Amino acid sequence: MGGATLASFFNGAAGGAGAGVYDNNDAGTGAVVIPVGATGVTIEVWGAGGGGAQGGTVLLAPGEYDDLDGGGGGGGGYSKTVLTFTGQDGKTINYTVGAGGAGGGSATAGGFSNAYSGTYTITTMTSNGGQPGSGGLLQRQGAGGTATGGTTTNTTGNGGGTYQSEGAAGIAGDNSLTAGRGGNGQFSGGDPGQNGRVRMVFTF
Repeated sequence: MGGATLASFFNGAAGGAGAGVYDNNDAGTGAVVIPVGATGVTIEVWGAGGGGAQGGTVLLAPGEYDDLDGGGGGGGGYSKTVLTFTGQDGKTINYTVGAGGAGGGSATAGGFSNAYSGTYTITTMTSNGGQPGSGGLLQRQGAGGTATGGTTTNTTGNGGGTYQSEGAAGIAGDNSLTAGRGGNGQFSGGDPGQNGRVRMVFTF
C-alpha cells in the first residue's frame, strides 16, 4: 500500500476516533479499501515539488561577474473530491504518490499524484508535479503543477517567480495540511522537491 499498511489506515474501530483515515506521502502506488460502514469519502491529492536548480557564476557586464543561486522548484498541484455512497464496503480506490524532483545541475520536475478507479469507480483526479527551477542570469522558480478531476477543488501549484531561489510553497488543503513543496535552488547544487501526498478521510 505504498509504504502504509492496513493497520495504519484503520486507526480505530469503524466510526471511532481516527478511523478511516488514510494519509500517505511515500512515493509509489497502491489501493485503499473502503471500510465497512463508510458513507462517503473526502480525497485530497497533491503533486510533488520540482527540484531546485544549481546556479553558478554569470557575466553581468564585460569584466563583471556575480555568483547566483539557481531558481527554486515549483510546487505541485492540488485537487479535492467529496463523495457520498452506500454499500461500497470492500471496494478499492487506487492511487499514485509522486516523487519529488531531483535538484542540482540536472534538476527535474516533480512526479504526478492521482486517485483513480479501482473496483469503485471515481473520476480520475490528477495533480501534476511542479517544474524544476532554472539557473543563469534569469533565475526563476519552476512553474506550479496543474490539477484536474477534483469535484470541489483543482488548484495550480505555486511557482514561476523570477529571481526566486526559494522553492515554491505547497498548497494547503484541509486542516492546513500541505505537500509538494519545491526544492530550494543553491549556488553549488539544489535541493530535491517534496513528495506528493494522497489523503482519504472516510465518513461513517
